[in-house]
Amino acid sequence: MNGLIMSNENETESVLIEHPLLVSLILTFVYGFAIYLPDYLDLENVFFTNPSPFERISFEFVSRFTLSGLLWIFVVPISLYLMKGLTSRDFLRTIRLHPNQISSRSILLGLTVSISFFICVVLTAMLLGVYTSNFSLLTSPDYENGLGWFIFVFALIPGIWEEIAFRGIIFSFLLSRYSVGKALLLDSVLFSLFHIFNYLLLNQDLSSVLFQSIAAIPVGLSLAYLVVKTDSILPAILIHYSIDVTLFISGFIFDLSNTSSTLIFALLSLIVIPPFLILLFSWIFSSNGKDHTTDLKGK
Repeated sequence: MNGLIMSNENETESVLIEHPLLVSLILTFVYGFAIYLPDYLDLENVFFTNPSPFERISFEFVSRFTLSGLLWIFVVPISLYLMKGLTSRDFLRTIRLHPNQISSRSILLGLTVSISFFICVVLTAMLLGVYTSNFSLLTSPDYENGLGWFIFVFALIPGIWEEIAFRGIIFSFLLSRYSVGKALLLDSVLFSLFHIFNYLLLNQDLSSVLFQSIAAIPVGLSLAYLVVKTDSILPAILIHYSIDVTLFISGFIFDLSNTSSTLIFALLSLIVIPPFLILLFSWIFSSNGKDHTTDLKGK
């Protein structure tokens, strides 16, 4: 029996080493189905009778956040890391979330990019003539019965778990086999594919989902590059959270009724501004600190 267990463990480790892209692709699809499963199965009506808007959106948040946490903090680590004899500290260090990998400099970097992104998006809207500054819509009963503010809570899901998934676990798998450049590219493509589930399971507008998927490539590339530069995913978590919150708020405070202005705004705010700011400030901060890309050269 022990021999069979050892054989299975060796086979699993061999698959991880030889086929990290396959494992990463499987994890991407598992995550895509798992996080939206409660919505697809309409589970809120199982737990609530005629749920109120707050109960509905709270259940959606709790179910998605919990399933994401179970997958990336328990299922994946136990099945792919801890069963090989690695400790929880080893796992956290591998995904660049160990306390020793969190510094005041990396936190400041994440906050700087986040604040700069919001300012740049507002300035872009002003230049395009679509800025309205009507923040009252966040609590307007016309949207989710006055629960628009809940985006500050809901954005924790992609901010935390998508970064742990793609820039933490999946990216570390890819780096175990591929060069930094190839791992960056593959990770961003998988991140892009993940957004397709917004159409497959949530029935979001196809053109909108395709645009999200395209935008996810440069954003994913720059976030993964930032993780390499800082050896921490905390800045990426902060930035991802701020991007989602800012872009959601933009739907309230900007007048995007003009098609051409909306397209230009979307291109700049989703595809141009985030990567530019991430690369700019990662270069500025690393110029006076340790650049961890040198640690990965030759891999």
